[in-house]
Amino acid sequence: MKKIKKYIILITAFVCWSKLMAQQPPLPVEIFGGHRALSYQHVINKKIFEKRFGFFNITTFDAEYKEDPRNVYLISSMFSYNIGKGFSAGLGGEIQRPGAFVYVGAQYAYTTQQLLFVLFPSMNLNGYKQYSQFALLEYRPKLNENYRGYFKMQFLVTTDFHNYDRGYQQFRLGLQRENIQFGLATNFDQFNSNAITTNNFGFFVRTLFF
Repeated sequence: MKKIKKYIILITAFVCWSKLMAQQPPLPVEIFGGHRALSYQHVINKKIFEKRFGFFNITTFDAEYKEDPRNVYLISSMFSYNIGKGFSAGLGGEIQRPGAFVYVGAQYAYTTQQLLFVLFPSMNLNGYKQYSQFALLEYRPKLNENYRGYFKMQFLVTTDFHNYDRGYQQFRLGLQRENIQFGLATNFDQFNSNAITTNNFGFFVRTLFF
């Protein structure tokens, strides 16, 4: 429970910081309460310096309820140069178990009022040949004047083409009213060539901060 309290403090600090950022793209902040763990995630994807450069960050915490938890965290950030037509490339860093590393990556993003699609391949530069592929798809069809549907698929695959080092699959299905999204959620996680696997089923609430 102490670790969960620490995560709540971090979440509160982030929300306060996000409210101070004016005239920026919305910052999605999600809380997911499942049968196994309490999860937090935010994704920042914004343009800086007259939109010639970009900053991308995804941060995830997964805190189990049991007394001896297997808590999981991932913090990944990249500064990129905007090539044009949704393409960008840059340098970034990532922190997760068992440590930290630097990577070079590329990104493609396609955004409309109803659809968001992101591809983010990257390669580890720390001497260990490891490749990652991040993908995100969101669909928000308009249902009526007050509600939109909300569907999300998010995937990560990390491999050296001999071993499946790390992977996850996340699914969300629900509704959106103004800046609030809510509904059903499930996460599937794999570690060390599926030597360890976990899942989490429950409900999520997601807020878009402007």
